[in-house]
Amino acid sequence: MSLLSIHAPMSVSIRGAARAWKTCVPARLKLVIAAAILLLASDQVWIGLQSPARAIRSGLAAAAEDTATLRWTTPPDEVRQAIAAHFPGYDVRVDPTRFPVEVSVVLPAVGRTTCLEARALARRIEGAVVVALDGYPHATDCRGENDMTWRIMP
Repeated sequence: MSLLSIHAPMSVSIRGAARAWKTCVPARLKLVIAAAILLLASDQVWIGLQSPARAIRSGLAAAAEDTATLRWTTPPDEVRQAIAAHFPGYDVRVDPTRFPVEVSVVLPAVGRTTCLEARALARRIEGAVVVALDGYPHATDCRGENDMTWRIMP
């Protein structure tokens, strides 16, 4: 005989767990947990409400921060994955061949409106790592669809 045949399976009740939560967890702890959940949810809502150009700028800034933490011996595939992870809605192309000097990030098929806004918001991002837009010196350079290239320079 095995132990599994001796004991009946435990019944798990969601309602019972909810009742136990209601009676066992202090009210202050419940309030702290609820506040943390609301804070995380509001952050996700804020990200969802951003314009595409603001999302591009946020992705570039986050990719720049990650690039600063990479060792100069990091393999190109790891560099590519680390940077591409910051652009979930785009078919981004990352060229890490010149890493650690620079990494090129290409966002293909960016619409005209997003191009104009991204040109204004993310032309150059200064910090420990500099991010610079290649080309698009004038607003008239933004066409219907644009392959925009940024250089991340750690």
